[in-house]
Amino acid sequence: MLATDVIPSAYMEHAKRIASALSKLEHVIICAHVNPDGDAVGALQMGYFLLQALDKDCVIYSSTGIPEFLEFQKFPAPVYTSLAALPFHPESALLVDCGEYHRLGKEAAAFIPNLPSINVDHHEGSGMGSVASWIEPKAAATTCLLAYIALVQGLPLSGALGRACALGVVTDTGGFAHSNTTCEVFRLCAHLAEAGVDFASLRDQLEHCLSMERLLLWGDLTRKIKLLAQGRLAFCAVSQEDLAARSATRDDLEGFVEYLRKLKGVQISALVREDETNVCKFSLRSCREIDVCTLAQQLHGGGHRNASGGTLHTNLDQAQQKLESILVAAFA
Repeated sequence: MLATDVIPSAYMEHAKRIASALSKLEHVIICAHVNPDGDAVGALQMGYFLLQALDKDCVIYSSTGIPEFLEFQKFPAPVYTSLAALPFHPESALLVDCGEYHRLGKEAAAFIPNLPSINVDHHEGSGMGSVASWIEPKAAATTCLLAYIALVQGLPLSGALGRACALGVVTDTGGFAHSNTTCEVFRLCAHLAEAGVDFASLRDQLEHCLSMERLLLWGDLTRKIKLLAQGRLAFCAVSQEDLAARSATRDDLEGFVEYLRKLKGVQISALVREDETNVCKFSLRSCREIDVCTLAQQLHGGGHRNASGGTLHTNLDQAQQKLESILVAAFA
């Protein structure tokens, strides 16, 4: 079987089109959304490898850096957090796992729209990419799409490239537990495994990373969980004081909203986090057929059917009230 046989037939022409467009970029800045998750981190790395294979000068940029819980995933090049620190002036951009300019961070959101850009993403509502874009909401992860582009380029999905792909797939499928775990995902992962990607090692590093601060914070938060809508909605609000009390960071909340969804009878879990005065982030998770993306969109957020989020520019109490109102109404 040819490596390209892994690419779903419906995606082949898209992969070829983006591969061709990448070959025309010069002095490229590679960006994903702020506070990158596993898929964004993997996509940043894969974008770098794809462009390097084309002998392109490129840099990786993330204004918020790489979360501590993903630092085990070694990068092939520095990750720049400031445009002023870049080694060259970007002439084009590759935007991955991000659908809106504002999610790149304030600095990049003011700069990137002026550049020729390519956007590869799997989120609903992506609206970027002046040169080319490939938006595939049915794809399990952005790294899946980048893997198909790599295969079209003739790159083997082995070594660091394959591991970056696997990171995105494992995290965005919830360890192959979410409804986006399709036959195409398993075909790609079988190919990655055959190429030498060690999924067990990757899962071990993802799962065994709890700090004492995170463990104590989660203990505190479990006592704050609210069950609403006859136990079908689990809700938790996290203040800056909650984090400070345990010397914890926002990264220590990673996975907590998924943890809430494990409660028996819960169909939607919600977490709202106070980031600063009048700025709160919310995350929603749901089971199978329940679409939390449409609920997030009511608050100008977005994402996927079973995993979405957004930002509320208000205080924590008001953010909690807004979110509770919309979520409880969904069960009416």
